[in-house]
Amino acid sequence: MGDTYEFWTHGVNVQVEYTDASRGLDIRRAGFGTRIRQTKGTSNWFHLAIPTPTKLRGWGVRHYDAWLRVKVNNDAAIKKVHVRESSRVHFDECFTAYNSGDINITGQTTQLTFNLPDTGVEGPMVVCVYVEFEGDDGEILFVGAGAWFER
Repeated sequence: MGDTYEFWTHGVNVQVEYTDASRGLDIRRAGFGTRIRQTKGTSNWFHLAIPTPTKLRGWGVRHYDAWLRVKVNNDAAIKKVHVRESSRVHFDECFTAYNSGDINITGQTTQLTFNLPDTGVEGPMVVCVYVEFEGDDGEILFVGAGAWFER
């Protein structure tokens, strides 16, 4: 095994995909992360870009795992997670390194682990999280996201 590295981004860096007023989006960024609330019956994608090395000490890099640290209450649910990597060649294409399929994560504080294919890293990575706000008080707190790289 070569040198291993874990790169993380803080939850304050989360990006919201749909920001239209009809969703009732409420965002609070603080030292502990980003707390997001939305109107009951709405959904959204949230994106956390991970600092991504493509070379370390002149060597190519491989990725192995990605992580997401969140707290989601009982009125919201994580329904899908994707880990994507932009292509070095085709800038308008994005390789899906991980696709959770349909999931239902609700009412917990957790660190989720996603096993990535053992492939070389070609470009920047992002963790994409699809959340449905099912109750009147739906809330998710993004604490951070990271990935394990090895050269």
